[in-house]
Amino acid sequence: MLVKNLTHKDYTTHGGFYQLKLPLNVECMIPNDDSVRLLGQIVEEMNLSELYKTYSRLRKKQATPTQMLKIMLYAYMNSNYSTRKIERACKRDIN
Repeated sequence: MLVKNLTHKDYTTHGGFYQLKLPLNVECMIPNDDSVRLLGQIVEEMNLSELYKTYSRLRKKQATPTQMLKIMLYAYMNSNYSTRKIERACKRDIN
């Protein structure tokens, strides 16, 4: 008689906060009281029309000026002033 062993775990049975498809929603991974959320709210409320005027056209996979401003301000808040380090942090870190 053959015995069937399941070697993988079935995460669909729990129905909790598991995300089973990509791209991942990182919003659920960042705590509600994190400083990045406050920074995001402040930047969203700012009038960035002058900043957008300097951009002639945005390509599909290009970051928006708002996203870039958030990244730069968050990096500066964490004493990260090197653009190379900021780039590495964007590739590596979520929070």
